[in-house]
Amino acid sequence: MKIEKKIKPTEAVKVIHQAFKRYETDPQPSSALNETEDSILTELKKGTEMFGVYDNDELIALVKCILNDGFMYFSRLSVLPKNQGEGVATNLVKYLEGYAVQNNIFVSKCKVRKIEKNNIALYSKMGYKIVKEEIIINKNGDEIPTVTMQKNLTI
Repeated sequence: MKIEKKIKPTEAVKVIHQAFKRYETDPQPSSALNETEDSILTELKKGTEMFGVYDNDELIALVKCILNDGFMYFSRLSVLPKNQGEGVATNLVKYLEGYAVQNNIFVSKCKVRKIEKNNIALYSKMGYKIVKEEIIINKNGDEIPTVTMQKNLTI
């Protein structure tokens, strides 16, 4: 498996939609299901970066990130259902953390739906702490209880 920065938006949309498919029937479906090639291209033009994990030339996971003043924010961590539980997400987040440190950023943040206990547990295991709880309005106009998780990165 290898991590690359050059990801075709068509591939990215496919992985995001498959990874977030289980939210389709949620009372508040994830706005990830609304991602399109155009929405991804727009984000990339505005400075969002995207990293993907390839296994035998197949994109199996990806994550978006933005390097801000003082911290990195990552989102849309997406792993194909068939590859979940294999450590792919953990490896991708660790890669991102290294990327942040290389760019002199020593804080990593993400937001997680409060009901996603498994995701919160995964990030907690990696050293992330809940630093904020809030209700956000997603792109669908739904109110979503979320937590912001943060980790201080070291060299």
